[in-house]
Amino acid sequence: MNTLSKITLAALLSLSPGLLWAGGSLDKAANEVQLPIHKSRSLMLDRPASRVSVGNPAIADVLVLQDRELYLVGKSLGHTNLMVWDMNDALMQVYDLEVSHDLQGLKERLYRFLPNEPIQVHTSQGQLVVSGEVSDLARMNAAYELARGYVVAAEGGVARSEVMNMMSVGGGQQVMLEVTVAEVARDTSRSWESAFELLESSGNWGFSLLRDSVDQLTSFGSNTVVAGFASADTVFNVALDLAKTRGLARVLAEPRITAISGQSAEFLSGGEYPVPVPTEDGVAVEFKEFGVGLKFTPVVLSSGKINLNLNVSVSEPVVANSASVPLFGDITALSKRSAGTTVELGDGQTISIAGLLSENTRESVRQLPFAGDIPVLGNLFTSRSFTKGESELVIMVTPRLVRPFDKQQVTLPTDGFIEPNDMEFYLLGKMSQRNRVGDQAPMAESYGNTGMSPAVTEGGMEQTYGQSL
Repeated sequence: MNTLSKITLAALLSLSPGLLWAGGSLDKAANEVQLPIHKSRSLMLDRPASRVSVGNPAIADVLVLQDRELYLVGKSLGHTNLMVWDMNDALMQVYDLEVSHDLQGLKERLYRFLPNEPIQVHTSQGQLVVSGEVSDLARMNAAYELARGYVVAAEGGVARSEVMNMMSVGGGQQVMLEVTVAEVARDTSRSWESAFELLESSGNWGFSLLRDSVDQLTSFGSNTVVAGFASADTVFNVALDLAKTRGLARVLAEPRITAISGQSAEFLSGGEYPVPVPTEDGVAVEFKEFGVGLKFTPVVLSSGKINLNLNVSVSEPVVANSASVPLFGDITALSKRSAGTTVELGDGQTISIAGLLSENTRESVRQLPFAGDIPVLGNLFTSRSFTKGESELVIMVTPRLVRPFDKQQVTLPTDGFIEPNDMEFYLLGKMSQRNRVGDQAPMAESYGNTGMSPAVTEGGMEQTYGQSL
């Protein structure tokens, strides 16, 4: 035997015995045996066997029923091997055993409860893997829970491993959410403020009587009436302030944001203001958001309806309600209206998710004891204030199925904006020009009277962004 033949024979002998028959090579794919956990199956041999051996008896057990039939039982998840010897005590076969979850049973359940979903089930090193493209998130969650039930059953009621979820939600289901926040706030206040100063001297004696302070005589508003009397021994000054104010605030916000089904989206139109926060090293600054905020997660259901989990907030700093904190100074308060809910709507349907109708009244009286109770003249020693506020708020949401549109068919708010020249700015007072003669700036076609952007829904209807979409 030459040197090359010796090397080849030594290489073959060094291979795993599972790749060799006693008289020739084995097909490795034919030696793979998959066994569901806690189930059994029989394995037929092509010739009689004298003895068998399992690599890990904790994973699988084997029993020789007849000289050519083996009985296998899956005990726990994992991989092992099975070796079989013939009557001549020669190795005749090596099987690669994989004890896995009951994949066939799980496939049958998925087909029964989710018949139109192409979900695939696999196993990898004892871990259950589900994959495929499902129609919506609810069906994907149902398939995941079915698979997890098999994991719990296979591991004795305690899930020590998780299902590897490789499923995805198919289709171009994108949802645009329109939110309308409308609020009207009215407030009325009336005030009567008075302050006086009385100085009296006689000989070497003198006394003074003050209502509030002398500085307040000149700190009242434009409706102040000031009078005074002075003689050789007496000085009397008085200030009266009568005011009535009315306020009206109107808030209308219409944020719009688009997200794919099953994914979350956030929107904030506002800003941040600094708030000092004490720390171990001194003082740090945190920024708090305010404005119109929107967070939502849409899920397009198989029925065509849209499930929405959303949070809407409208907030603004209120200087009048600021608080003074030692070492930090004045901290601005925040007026906030928010709503969080989960609703289910059809494409284009609108629902009001929150509303507010509030009314508050505050009245305060300050007076000098005893003197303030004198009829008529007691008003000089009294200050009154009356404040009444009313607020009406409504939040409406409208989900729509949308698809991308051609950018060339969109008119943006900045399209056609041209900076005015010096003559137009100083002489004519113009801040901008649109479609000035001689300019070649391209402008997209305007839709309706808005000049805003069109969008196309799943149904193919052309709509105008800025109006009802």
